[in-house]
Parts: sequence; structure tokens; C-alpha cells
Amino acid sequence: MLPPLVNETQTISRRTPFDQKAKFLNFALESIREPVSTGAVAPSSRFVANKVIELAELHNAQSVVELGPGTGAFTEQIQHHVNDNASFFALELNESFVKTTRERCPRVRVYHDAAENLPVYLANGALKCDRIITSLPWTIFDPQEQDHLLETIAGALKPGGRFISIVYLGAKTRVRGRYFINSLPLHFKQVKRSTTEWRNIPPTQVYCCQN
Repeated sequence: MLPPLVNETQTISRRTPFDQKAKFLNFALESIREPVSTGAVAPSSRFVANKVIELAELHNAQSVVELGPGTGAFTEQIQHHVNDNASFFALELNESFVKTTRERCPRVRVYHDAAENLPVYLANGALKCDRIITSLPWTIFDPQEQDHLLETIAGALKPGGRFISIVYLGAKTRVRGRYFINSLPLHFKQVKRSTTEWRNIPPTQVYCCQN
């Protein structure tokens, strides 16, 4: 059984025309306040979310984890595609984003914790998971931190499980971005990359890795 949330009082609120603008503003303010942990200038678009859902093939996954959901752009889509009986939870380090994602996706368990602590949460449940989806800003992590996280992720997946990560196109121009991309084949047997989604800000590619 998954550990309880610190605050499990969650309400389902009615959407308003201002919701999307409010989410964008919240993301922008957090990007200014905590640029290192946020790592992006805008929430990921529905176009990228569609690519993520397509590559993840969630219909046959029994356990799904999202690392760093931000304001819940992917979380909202994932919850509509996982099986009714599937386990789905997220880990987010930014407290403001935790609150936003919980309000946006009240049926999803969103824990205020770091991605590296994923094994702690899996130890209370399935031990291994079928899908891990993330939009973590890999360029803010040094090589040692990247290796540790990739080892944690690869070790948490069931055989044949999939790791889905979005990578901003500009990451390839940075040393840490290239390190992450080049490290993927060292941790996973198969690595596939989507076409570039130019409608996202910034332009984005989605990597799908299997062990």
C-alpha cells in the first residue's frame, strides 16, 4: 500500500476560463523564483503530452509513476489513460507545484519528495513499476546525479518496462544535456526518440527507453 499523503483533503473544483492562464503564470513565477529546480520557461504543451501518452502505451500498464510533474500538464493526461485498476502516483520536489497538481488532479497521489526517493514509495507497493514518465530538467543535474537517477529509474522498472522522458531541443547544445542523452543506452537496452515537437515552448523531443 502506498504511504498516505501529508494532506489527503482534496476537493474537485470546477474549471474556469482563467485556469490555464493561472497555471502558466504559476509556472512562470516558479521558474523565476526557483530556476534551478524548474528548468523550463513554460508548462509542456498538449502536443508533447500526446506524444508521451502514445509512446508510454498506458493501456496495459498496471503501475505508473511520474517524476517531477510540475503543474500537472502530463499528470492530467496520464490519469485519463491509465487503467482503472492501475496504480499511479507522482513525486514532485517543488511545494508550489505539488499544491497545483493536487488541485488539478485530485484523484492522483502527488507526494512532496525527490525523484531519487522513488524506491521508498515502491517498497510500499509493487516494488517495480511498468512506466516511469518524467519531464525533469536533466541539464541541471551533474553527471554523478544523472547516473544516480538513471540507475534508480532503470532499477525500478519491471522487465520490458518503459521510461519516458521529455528533452528540450536546446539540451543537445549543453554538456550536461549531451551527457544525459549519451548515457541512456548505458542504462537501457532500447532507446527511441520522437520527432521534434516544434509547437512546444521550447521545442521538445520525447525519449522512450526500455530495459
